[in-house]
Amino acid sequence: MAMNFDIPDISETAGKAVTGGKKRKTRKIGALRLGDSLRMIANHFTCTEESRDEEKNTAFYSLSEGDEKASFYGEEISLTGVCIYRKKTAAIYAELPSEKRAALIEALTKEAGEAQASSAMDIFADTVTSIFVTRPAKGDKSFTIALMDSEAAKALSDQAAVEAEEKKQAKGPLGRLFSTFFDPVGRISRRSYIPKMLTVGIPAAFMFAFTCFKPELFVGDANVYIMTFLILGTLCFISLISLAMRRMSDLGLSHIYYWIFFAILFAINQLGGEYLGSQLTATRTIAVIFMAAVILLSFFPGQNKKNKYGPVPKD
Repeated sequence: MAMNFDIPDISETAGKAVTGGKKRKTRKIGALRLGDSLRMIANHFTCTEESRDEEKNTAFYSLSEGDEKASFYGEEISLTGVCIYRKKTAAIYAELPSEKRAALIEALTKEAGEAQASSAMDIFADTVTSIFVTRPAKGDKSFTIALMDSEAAKALSDQAAVEAEEKKQAKGPLGRLFSTFFDPVGRISRRSYIPKMLTVGIPAAFMFAFTCFKPELFVGDANVYIMTFLILGTLCFISLISLAMRRMSDLGLSHIYYWIFFAILFAINQLGGEYLGSQLTATRTIAVIFMAAVILLSFFPGQNKKNKYGPVPKD
């Protein structure tokens, strides 16, 4: 359920009133209306807070246990959440199967005029109401529709984030790969961290286990096993460090904890030969501690407000 996605600047488009005989957009979906208080919405749904942006004074709530189906421009959609801005409903979120998107766009174009297109969505905006229709990613079975008050949409827009995402997509596969797995700057949510950590951590754990059960393959001069595991293992290690740094930043932990943790691992490595029986045992101990710490980071929710490392992650 995509709710707190980056909203592009709609000032120019939303500054124009509805013209050409086009009808004004609806301000209501089912039992929900823009401008309602959270208490009014709670009369129809169970509202569960999903995230909060203290900087923008917004909170996002998922909806359940109510009349979650509603009609919207001729399509039956599923109501999924709301955004509360300054104690009023600024956005209503819904989902629709991906195969229904073309029909919805056609209906909206007929009623509200041509859309403003961005890389991530189509936008129908005027002075009063804006409708954001996201583009589903490959393999997605549904897409998100956001009905928003235009003034709130302009206040909540994050053009810098939109442009940053467009630059990221323009980098090509290698650039996106680096941003996803090797860039230590910024924050990463627990929901996004877990699959990425497993993508890198499972191969790393397999290689570690292989060296334990087949140590004879890694003895002597450099061979194909040593070189392959050295390259792949290093890449996995760097990626896990980068992901862990972003996860710690999401928790709001000071970077000094990075250095304390690695100082401990360095001490174990240096003293391992003397106190753990062999250098190989010390290396294996370090690997186990490191992987345990990486896994442990997936159990803690991040801060639901902007911190010194960046805004609340959108993913």
